[in-house]
Amino acid sequence: MKTIILITILLLAFSANSQSVLTLETGSSMGVTTGANLCANVINGSGILYGSGNICGGLVAVDPVTSNELPGTFNMSQNYPNPFNPVTVVKYQLPEAAYVNVKLYDQLGREILQLFAGERQAGFYELTVDGTNLASGMYFCTLKAGDHSGVIKMLLVK
Repeated sequence: MKTIILITILLLAFSANSQSVLTLETGSSMGVTTGANLCANVINGSGILYGSGNICGGLVAVDPVTSNELPGTFNMSQNYPNPFNPVTVVKYQLPEAAYVNVKLYDQLGREILQLFAGERQAGFYELTVDGTNLASGMYFCTLKAGDHSGVIKMLLVK
């Protein structure tokens, strides 16, 4: 009898700790393609969840959107705030999925930081740049995504 109670307690403890959580941060998006399933115990955040696949789980604070709410063009916005100290945000939008590479360069054209490198689906994104360990001055942020690219000037004032 003690063995059955112990096994029951272990199963209850394991099932209580085995929840899957998907968090979509502001500016991020996730596509669920036709025929795909996205299942999680909790889906939360303020990002964009879109597509025509199956979405199952406990949706909290995220509404699936239709594809017509995705960007139609590429855009890289000026960072805000600018000048900044020590943190700023760069927003960009992708009209289609692409490999994205975001780098920070100093005034002399030397690469300072690789801010992001990886695949992104079509959608709206934001990237936080932390200048805590950087010297005051002008920097250039470059973004390359497939056939698209953008450059912005950023001023760090300490």
